[in-house]
Amino acid sequence: MEHYQPALWRLANSYEADAGAREDLFQEIALALWRAIPGFRGEASERTWLYRIAHNTAISAMASRRRRQGREVELTDSAERPPAWEDPDRALLLKEKQERLMAAVRELPPIDRQLIVLHLEGLSYAEIEQVAGLSQSAVATRLSRIRDRLAARVRRQEELS
Repeated sequence: MEHYQPALWRLANSYEADAGAREDLFQEIALALWRAIPGFRGEASERTWLYRIAHNTAISAMASRRRRQGREVELTDSAERPPAWEDPDRALLLKEKQERLMAAVRELPPIDRQLIVLHLEGLSYAEIEQVAGLSQSAVATRLSRIRDRLAARVRRQEELS
C-alpha cells in the first residue's frame, strides 16, 4: 500500500470530487485490496492486479452511492495541489487547469475514466489491456478519442472562464 498509495489517491480523486467521499472511497479500495490479497495468483503483475481491483471497487462504490443519493456528486476542490514553492500565479493557473481536467475526467463514462486514469498513471497499453480487458488496439483507439474529448472539454471550460 505504501508504494501505491499516491496512485490510489489519484484514482480516488478521479472518481470523487468531495474530500470526505474521496477518503471513504480510498478506504474502500484499501479494504478490497486487503481482502483480495489471499487470492493473488501472480497471473498478472502486482500493479495491474491492484489497479483492476481498485477500479472495480471505485466503479461499484460510485454506482452504489448514486443509487443511494439519486444524483451526481458535485465538484469541489482537487486533491492535487501545486507545490507551495512555485510562483503563486503559476501555481493558481496550474491548479485551475488540473481542476478543469479532473472535472472533465469525472464526467466520462466509467470505462473511459478507467482507461484515462490508468494511462495518466503511466501504465502501458499491455498493462491497461490486463486491467480493463480490452485489446491493446482498442485501448489505443479509445485513449485517442478520450484525449480529444477531454481537450475539447477543457478548451470549452477555459473559454467560458
